Amino acid sequence: MSKSLIITDAPDLLTGMPCLSQNPQWQPIDHGDWLGTTKQTWKSVGGNPNKTPMALPGLDSWQQIMALSSSPISQVDGLREMLQAGKSPPSPFACLAFTGDGFHGNRGRSWKALEGNLHLTTLFSPNRPAQELGIGLSILPSLAVVDALNHFEGLNKIAQIKWINDVLISGKKVSGVITSTLTKGENVEHAIFGIGVNIAATPSLMPGKFVQNPTCLREASPDTIITQQVFLPVLLECLINRHAQLLNEGPEPLLSDYIDQSGVIGRNVEIWEEPSSTTGDPVMIGQGKVENILSDLSIKLKNRSKPIYRGRLILVN
Repeated sequence: MSKSLIITDAPDLLTGMPCLSQNPQWQPIDHGDWLGTTKQTWKSVGGNPNKTPMALPGLDSWQQIMALSSSPISQVDGLREMLQAGKSPPSPFACLAFTGDGFHGNRGRSWKALEGNLHLTTLFSPNRPAQELGIGLSILPSLAVVDALNHFEGLNKIAQIKWINDVLISGKKVSGVITSTLTKGENVEHAIFGIGVNIAATPSLMPGKFVQNPTCLREASPDTIITQQVFLPVLLECLINRHAQLLNEGPEPLLSDYIDQSGVIGRNVEIWEEPSSTTGDPVMIGQGKVENILSDLSIKLKNRSKPIYRGRLILVN
């Protein structure tokens, strides 16, 4: 068995991935590969430890990829708990669930896991000083999503990033990402990226002040045939490339691309404090036209002398 593995409980759901052979020979995972950390990782990301999954030689750039038909937990949370307990899968590591429960975005906001959409979690272990990485890890996953979308005819150059990390097509949200880091001293040991991309299904969301209207790739570009299986290897390659760029060149090139792909610069916006059930109604921090996004990822409004570092942004027009 190859050192790099794809491990799954649903081989049929991976059929059609361009990086696999036409007739992949899935085999029960080798006993030696299944012991120890691999089995613990499988359990941590929602896999049933009492069922032996199937395996196949993996992608060169990824040490392990785990694909579950369904996960009962947030794979971001499960992987983070494993790392906090001092255990780590070989990285780069990726896992996905074709559907599941308990998935969420930033600040625990619910993310609906619909069949046909992509729910991906990845782990990189840069072990570099936080000062050296800067804001690069925060913007890396949304940049990789845009890179992947640009790969497909019909979607090229139409995606934009809404501050801080939503990806929009025609003003509607098609992807959301979260970044979670674990540090040791001054170094960022691990970075977990949770990425949701609406590919085949548009979620039905309750309307609200801070709810961005959603869309999916099938709806936004019906003439472009994209499935999870086609999109996944493209996105994985884009993540590898952006991570390598960050390590080799620092955060500045990523920030430059982030600004170029911003969907808020030059737009009229409102920025509000994060709503909380304990603080009553949310308070507006600022409003006006976005002049720029600064090197620390804060946002500069034309009518405000001080930049804004956090909050929920609403596009006014």
